[in-house]
Amino acid sequence: MTSTTDKTYATLTEGERTFVDQVARHYHEAHGVTWEKGRVMAWMIISDPIEQTVDQICAAVDATPDAIEQLIEQLTLAGLYQRVETPGEETRYRLVDDGYPKAVSDTFASWPEYHRIFQFGLEVLADADDDRRKRIAEIEELFGHIVGDLADMSKRWAEHRTAA
Repeated sequence: MTSTTDKTYATLTEGERTFVDQVARHYHEAHGVTWEKGRVMAWMIISDPIEQTVDQICAAVDATPDAIEQLIEQLTLAGLYQRVETPGEETRYRLVDDGYPKAVSDTFASWPEYHRIFQFGLEVLADADDDRRKRIAEIEELFGHIVGDLADMSKRWAEHRTAA
């Protein structure tokens, strides 16, 4: 039996591989993320052990360090991953507790500013022809609609977390 520190993509259970590939497919199709990077994002959610070296991550998702090191660094800087350094040991990474909820909340928190910017754009283009204004008006309307729901969603999430 393979030890938890020697996991490779081939030794993941069928369910683990399916999960990893479904997440990777979503990130690839929805956001243009490479399969390797999508697999990293999925693996770090279910990794065993929780803390992983770059080599362990690469083995688990069948990737090379060149393909994923930049992603790991970006997600560490973004606060989604945590770098764990122990003297005399290889650097390890782990998913930050509540990392995804915080990242989603931070993204949503920026949307009122997008809405404000597009409202300003409508003012700037107040005298422009309808075809030109239509593009920005649709985006402003979208953000206006979404922003109106965000406060309630955030409140419900906070209440859920408090109750859980």
